[in-house]
Amino acid sequence: MDAIKHLQDAIRLATVSHSDPYETDWSVFREFGEFLTASYPLIHEKMELKLINDFALIYRWPGLSKEKPLMLTAHYDVVAATDEDWEYPPFSGHDDSERIWGRGTLDDKGSLIAIMEAANSLLEADYVPPYDIYFAFGFDEEVGGELGAKEMARYFLENGIHFRYILDEGGAVTDGKSLGVEPDLAVIGIAEKGNNSFRFLFRGDEGHSSMPPQSTAIGKMAAFIHDVERNPPKARMTDTLEATITALAPYKSGVEAFALRNPKLFSPLISKILLKNKQTAAMLRSTIAFTMTEAGTGHNVLPRTATCVANIRIVQGDTVAGIFDHLKSLGHEFEIADEIMVNEATAISDVNAEGMLHTKEIIARVFPDAVAMPYLMVGGTDSRFYDQVSDNVYRFLPNKLSGSELDTVHGRGEYISHENFFKMIEFYREFMFQLK
Repeated sequence: MDAIKHLQDAIRLATVSHSDPYETDWSVFREFGEFLTASYPLIHEKMELKLINDFALIYRWPGLSKEKPLMLTAHYDVVAATDEDWEYPPFSGHDDSERIWGRGTLDDKGSLIAIMEAANSLLEADYVPPYDIYFAFGFDEEVGGELGAKEMARYFLENGIHFRYILDEGGAVTDGKSLGVEPDLAVIGIAEKGNNSFRFLFRGDEGHSSMPPQSTAIGKMAAFIHDVERNPPKARMTDTLEATITALAPYKSGVEAFALRNPKLFSPLISKILLKNKQTAAMLRSTIAFTMTEAGTGHNVLPRTATCVANIRIVQGDTVAGIFDHLKSLGHEFEIADEIMVNEATAISDVNAEGMLHTKEIIARVFPDAVAMPYLMVGGTDSRFYDQVSDNVYRFLPNKLSGSELDTVHGRGEYISHENFFKMIEFYREFMFQLK
């Protein structure tokens, strides 16, 4: 089928983004844009296309009225991958008749191609939406979105384009048993944590290792890491987590259901349970994860400096400044050598607004056995830049994914099943066709 071939062709273009733009092969990104033009001539005939920073793609589908528009967004850059431990090479787009293999099938070319396939089929049926629909496709989401989504948001702001709501990648349909309920759960992100990365620098005496000081630069760094990991930011019940917990209550019984209907009252007990699992624990607090270290040039040489990078995900109600106050309170001397990425937590979207209700309605049509519910995304998406140009932002990837499938995102062996891919196309087609 054309849809599968289009996804295969998209996967074969290795649009790997890098934090340093000079390391990126931009010719492949240009080729991706040309691929979309060649594959979807009707879309390019009927819709307006605006390029931002050469590679961010904004499509405008004119609607019947001048009411506030809607936007669907996705990204076509991917993280790097080698052939090691892949059943089929990561940029092969191999189709084994049940699955399409390759980097980006889930994150996030599958979504982008499904949006285009859905729109193309509606155009072939002469459908005209009730108001404008925009597609915004970023090209550097995996490295922060500074050149893509951030600049697209600036374009919308400067041109007075404000969206009724936005739908981006995010939560998916998962097995409810992980949260102790029978039905599948379709989790819709209504907010995401602030995504920050800083490089911390520690200084020490340089010289020969045979005459070490009481504490070396590496020792100071190690002590800092040790204390930060053992003194995490305070856990608390946020509004977003409350919305998730109360949505689960109807699927529980007895005392457990009563507790979930009253999360503030039972906050200490609920928090104690959630902290036992790293995924649910991340919804309770801002997190600090050390991801990189660097120090030393020789086995017997004391380094003058040592550095480490921490990725800090900030929950709603906390701030970057507040997290640094917490770190300083631990009593270590450090400098900030580099602010790699700085983002506060996003706004929380309304769980009772038009966009949430419409998303839940389409989930009920396409995934009738799943219960749609709000949640806090602990990861990041391009949509964090769109708070200022939209009433609400929702994050949902219309796939039913197992835990092992989720593990392939940014990991080895990423694939999408035919069933999931065609469900995505159906979801986006219904999403746009059923607009009111």
